[in-house]
Amino acid sequence: MASSEESAMRLTKWESAQFYRLLWLFAAAFGLHIIEESAGFSDWVKNTLKGEIDITAFYINNAGFMAVLVLLTILAGRRKTNLTLWLLFFWVSGQQFWNFIFHMYTQFHFRAYSPGYFTALFLYFPVFLYLSYLALREKRLTLWQWSLTLCAGAFGMWFTIWAGLYHFSPFPWDYWL
Repeated sequence: MASSEESAMRLTKWESAQFYRLLWLFAAAFGLHIIEESAGFSDWVKNTLKGEIDITAFYINNAGFMAVLVLLTILAGRRKTNLTLWLLFFWVSGQQFWNFIFHMYTQFHFRAYSPGYFTALFLYFPVFLYLSYLALREKRLTLWQWSLTLCAGAFGMWFTIWAGLYHFSPFPWDYWL
């Protein structure tokens, strides 16, 4: 019987060998998140966030976001360079990590179910942390690069909310804070 140390070593080797395939977890999580959000997101935006997004715009935006995610995942997997992986994490930090923060915040601040809450909590957050851990452990990204993507992603998420839900109108800070 293998010791726990040997099992951990096998898992580590497997993760290292499969790293670029594991990046597809980002796209899987996003696809499931779109499904959860599609059941009521536009009504929730109108009634809870006092913004506006119709269901057609919702699907068009998410199709575009998925296309970028798939393209960056393919690019990272084929090129296997620091730059292509950094670009993927740059995109995903806003799309998934900060979207997780968005859903947690709105769920509790506005005290209303935020469509997308469960996939953000049970998929976005753990998948982002796991793949970040692997990227840092394997030295595929530096801590500085990863931190930069996290900071930039916050702005990207805010911009997406402002542009997509408030259509560049003055942001309702007083309502959000």
